Amino acid sequence: MVDSVLMKHVAPGLGCIVAWALFSSPFKAVLQVRASKALGSLNPLPLVAMWANCVAWLVYSFLTVDVYVLASNIPGLLLGSFMTISCYGYADEKTRNVMLQGVMFFASIMTAAGIVVSFGRYDHAGTVFIWGCTTVFILLVFYSAPLSALAEVLRSRCSASLYLPFAAMNVVNGLLWTTYGLALGDSFIYGPNMVGAVFGSLQVVLCMVYPSKPIERKTPPPDDAEMGSMLYDNGRPSD
Repeated sequence: MVDSVLMKHVAPGLGCIVAWALFSSPFKAVLQVRASKALGSLNPLPLVAMWANCVAWLVYSFLTVDVYVLASNIPGLLLGSFMTISCYGYADEKTRNVMLQGVMFFASIMTAAGIVVSFGRYDHAGTVFIWGCTTVFILLVFYSAPLSALAEVLRSRCSASLYLPFAAMNVVNGLLWTTYGLALGDSFIYGPNMVGAVFGSLQVVLCMVYPSKPIERKTPPPDDAEMGSMLYDNGRPSD
């Protein structure tokens, strides 16, 4: 009885809190992007995947009438939308194109799945199965999105393009939802979250092995007026 309560209510309740922390973990970095009006080293692809992940899980919660899945993803959808749009506004053209491709890719996947379940004459179980497969795919992309910077991290031996709090929250979040999914016997919940915990652990290891290097601030060269003043001062005889 106690184990059932812990796994079916305490674990997902904590999972909601951790999910909110996970979704808000890049928020400070995004506010810095908005303040500096430059994307810097922040990788925006996980934000696009966050948005799509939350949309998919919200639909899944509607189909399965799961209040914990619903509650955990509403803040993520709102934050994901805000942060994705913010980063898009300050990204260069190449990054914008990649973000746009990501949004269109996820939108196409979910639209296709929606058409299949709406017009395929499936029963409720079949509808849940098809949308569950779609959600699992998007969740795995969400968990692995920061690994798009893996090659750069290994090349530069610097994890600046990975976000340690985001990775750590992925590990905890994955473990909690794995526990809940096992309690329900729902492979669509425990399967991808188990993999997500592994992905998050890999990112944490990379952040520990290759810590971010401090940004070197270079003094800008003096302009012509300053250079002329320096030459005059250096050549002026002392009193």
